[in-house]
Amino acid sequence: MRFQFTLTPQEKISWTQAIGAAIGVIAASFVLPGGDDLYRYYLPFENGCLDCGFVPYFAQWFLLPLRLLPAYPYAWPVWTIVCVVGFLVLAHVTRINPFWFMVAFPLLGQVWLGQIDLLVCAGVAIFILARNPYWRGAGLILALTKPQLTGLAIVMTCLLEPPRLWWKIFVVPVAVLLASLASYGVDWPARWISNSIAGLPQHVWRLAAADVWKYGIFLLPAPLLITDRRRRFQAGLLVSALATPFFGVYSYVTFLLLEANGWLVALSYAWLLGFFWLQETAMRFAWVLPLAMLGRLLYHEFKARSVAQRERTAVTGS
Repeated sequence: MRFQFTLTPQEKISWTQAIGAAIGVIAASFVLPGGDDLYRYYLPFENGCLDCGFVPYFAQWFLLPLRLLPAYPYAWPVWTIVCVVGFLVLAHVTRINPFWFMVAFPLLGQVWLGQIDLLVCAGVAIFILARNPYWRGAGLILALTKPQLTGLAIVMTCLLEPPRLWWKIFVVPVAVLLASLASYGVDWPARWISNSIAGLPQHVWRLAAADVWKYGIFLLPAPLLITDRRRRFQAGLLVSALATPFFGVYSYVTFLLLEANGWLVALSYAWLLGFFWLQETAMRFAWVLPLAMLGRLLYHEFKARSVAQRERTAVTGS
């Protein structure tokens, strides 16, 4: 994973726009109410209430910076700065358009709620782009901060890896798992799953997943149709958004991190067409974004295979 700082003129424009948007988002956090999830779930989780955050207990180690945040009401603005800067860095690493990423509805929702998917996205970027298998394993454990988002994508992507590399990739996650069992008790995974199933509160941001997952499960084999590591991982995230009832719309940033452009941003706001009739519950239609992205991804995969087949046929025939 390498940083490239040479920008084309068009990229310079995009970054200027992205930085302007980032400044606007940060400024808004100092004057608008927000950060409900940060104050309600993640700060209590980091301060010892392990059942408050609904994330695996080992995430407490990676969320340690939350303890450095100032008291209410400034914790959310400071966390917003951290997230906005972090997302800009990740946009640079994954070489997507930073402006479209910064103004996409899921990212704005991520910031407004005070969510922690920056950690997940950092893990995704490391796992996909790093060459060293041990670094990829470190990225994997970060991505599993919310396993309902990335678990399927990780499994599907690891199927592409030679078996001899698996033990190198999984050495860090296994070490973290063993350390967490020693620290929180061998039964913490069962306690976490039980609490997440029984206690997870209703959330308008999960309506889309709650409505569509029963049909989305039929798409589970779709990532296996894609051979490129990055695109298969993206497909796994997209299928998870359609086949997992706990995938919030704000977490769409995980796959927008791998592809962001104008038409995707427009689709991210498409659910607002029903706002005047259904108010915020119109967000149940936000699944149009991952479905359209998955369809486009599969179309390009089949198109590339068709072209390759025609080229092979032409060579064989000649």
